[in-house]
Amino acid sequence: MADKTKSIVREAAFLMAAQMVCSVIGLLYRSPMHLVIGDIGDGYYQYAYEWYAIILLISSYSIPSALSKVMADRLAKGQYKNAQRVFHASIFYVLIVGGIGALAAFFGAPFFLARQPDAVPALRVLAPTIVLAGLLGCLRGYFQAQNTMFPTGVSRVAEQIVNAVISVLAAWLLTRRYVGDENMTGKFGAAGGTLGTGAGVLAGILFMLFTYFLNRRTISKRINRDKTVKAESYRQVFHVIFMMVTPIIFATGIYNCTAIVDQNIFTALMDWRNIPPQEVTREYALFSYRVKPILNIPVSLASATSTALIPAVATAISAGRDREAADRINEAMRLSMFLAVPASVGLAVLSYPVIRIMYPTGDIWGAAILLSLGAVSVIFYSLSTVTNGVLQGLGHPGDPVKNAFIALIINIVSAVLLVGFMHADIYGILAATVLYAASVMVLNAFSLKKYLDYKHDLKRLLIQPLMAAALMGVIVGTIYWIPSIFLPGIFRGYLAGAVLTLIAVLAGILVYVIFYTKATHMTDEEIKKLPFGRKILVLLRKIKVR
Repeated sequence: MADKTKSIVREAAFLMAAQMVCSVIGLLYRSPMHLVIGDIGDGYYQYAYEWYAIILLISSYSIPSALSKVMADRLAKGQYKNAQRVFHASIFYVLIVGGIGALAAFFGAPFFLARQPDAVPALRVLAPTIVLAGLLGCLRGYFQAQNTMFPTGVSRVAEQIVNAVISVLAAWLLTRRYVGDENMTGKFGAAGGTLGTGAGVLAGILFMLFTYFLNRRTISKRINRDKTVKAESYRQVFHVIFMMVTPIIFATGIYNCTAIVDQNIFTALMDWRNIPPQEVTREYALFSYRVKPILNIPVSLASATSTALIPAVATAISAGRDREAADRINEAMRLSMFLAVPASVGLAVLSYPVIRIMYPTGDIWGAAILLSLGAVSVIFYSLSTVTNGVLQGLGHPGDPVKNAFIALIINIVSAVLLVGFMHADIYGILAATVLYAASVMVLNAFSLKKYLDYKHDLKRLLIQPLMAAALMGVIVGTIYWIPSIFLPGIFRGYLAGAVLTLIAVLAGILVYVIFYTKATHMTDEEIKKLPFGRKILVLLRKIKVR
């Protein structure tokens, strides 16, 4: 069992590393695209992208999780033919449902974006990508079911690189004739930026097809050796997929629809208060385009853990190994918090230099304050994301639906009160977002305890990482802010500020790892299970702390 636990942590760590690369690329290309399309374009891009994301979630985004869960059940029993049938059925499913979603996005764009009509072209450009993303999800889910995260990780990196290049290039080409017209530049720049999303997904599909082609002989041999007496009919397979996908769709849809809900609440209430539309777009972009992508980086690492966890937990439960399932959950959650807690503290302390590096123009302090206040949501979202995956792996996808719905009601009420009546503006949306993530985290914890008699080891899961991160925060803040305050002439420059920030981050990583391993009394074997664990162990030995 130790080897299996090590395997799931290794796969999760690899997927985390790939996701980290993707997130960094995603942030880096947003800065030059912002320079091309401007603040208004940022807003139009985000309005369109959030509608695309929710339609994708409802139509086909859930396929990788559902497919990996259903296939893992069959692979655990040696039913390779039935597993292959599940794969084929899922492709047919996304072509139908994804096609409907694409049509809804294209023809429904004027209705969805009635308050922001200049964002309609961007959503229409994104519409075909919904079908392509569904096909890519099927291919990724196929390999995830076999606890192989390498193809998924590499395809994500390839997808993000192509996305970055095409997004900036297309936005630049489409805005050349509108230079000087801020609104038209934003409108067509946002549409050009969304072209990169489709191009990136297509690149991911090509890589996954290449990987599948390389493995076709092994796949055929396993299917031919399968002695399963009774093969499942496609009707049975479709029924299983539908019953598995439907609750996951509701769960992921509700879990992620807060962006659309908050977008509409914010736009409607600001309009009710007679705030000019372009000012509303500019303020919304400050949070949704600049701050949220940064907060999503550590959360996406938790999502990678969840992706790796679902088939592993499903396999253990299917084989009746509840203790093994609990051990894997423990490992995954500790791994997630090992990264999320210091990320939250670090973003709170270094919010200004991070925003300044990524977006050197515009309202830097405004975005920095939002980032600092919202940093705590990283912990809440990371835990809730992992526990969503655990509950799905346990075969109870309905619980995340219920929990997310309750949290969504809390989010709506708080957003209306804060924005409409307390005039908190974008800070009200931020507060509602944080409250939503915390609600899901708490409700999922109660559900998990109900099904697996699982108790969080709060001391090791949260308290010890928080202690180490707090010490890290003090040191990081000292390294950056004292020189910045007392030597502003030197560190006001972009390059000098970026170098100082990098020094503070590297020092923070070293301090956190030292204090964390000391506080948790980790053994050498436990350290090796961390991302880059062997390198961390070598470093700790070199500086004589092991």
